[in-house]
Amino acid sequence: MKKYIYFLSFLFSISLTSQELYWYDVLLEVESEDVVEFEKTVDKFYSSVDFPDGVSMTFSTIPLKGMGYDETHILSFVSPSSESLANLRGSLTGRKWENYLEVVRPFIDSVRSSAGVAMMTYNEEQVNPIGQAWCFKIKSKDIPAFSTAFNKLMETFDFPGFLALAQVNHGITNGENIIVYGTYDDLNSAFSFGPSNDIEAQAFAEFFNVTGDISEFTQTWTRVKIKEYN
Repeated sequence: MKKYIYFLSFLFSISLTSQELYWYDVLLEVESEDVVEFEKTVDKFYSSVDFPDGVSMTFSTIPLKGMGYDETHILSFVSPSSESLANLRGSLTGRKWENYLEVVRPFIDSVRSSAGVAMMTYNEEQVNPIGQAWCFKIKSKDIPAFSTAFNKLMETFDFPGFLALAQVNHGITNGENIIVYGTYDDLNSAFSFGPSNDIEAQAFAEFFNVTGDISEFTQTWTRVKIKEYN
């Protein structure tokens, strides 16, 4: 019980210093010969959607990923309001939605969804077109220690774009429940990511020393934005 109360207190304390962002991702696998028509269909539909204030959706490809990661595209819905995000998801019904699904479904080989909340965010105004996710498995009791170590790292490390520490609450795959998500201006910035001086290198070493025994790094993947809707 004490651990549970501590965890709630920790989440409350970080919410005072960082805006929470709720997210809902739809990941899809599309064969290469269907990509052009698939992307046209998605763009046509979501260009006509009336998004609530504060809710946005980024449509992206996933060109960089590890073996066994089959999804090729992602629809990323984000909002500071869980209610607005839920309302948008609930509004995707009716004849127009069914017509869209009838057209787009033949292009899709597989689909899965996940949702959660970004507990810590940095550089909120720098959401760049290249995004990378680092995925971890962490026991619930160890999430506060991991988050504290991450926040300490960010006191030293100068990341070039938006960065978030997010918890997966729905659609967990193989136990992956924590995601660190960052964005870059271009692929060159993504390729050259890492500590740029001895002080940052030491901060990274301290972070890995603290989190190495309580977390399991599982994979990373990178998306490239096609278009944003809001």
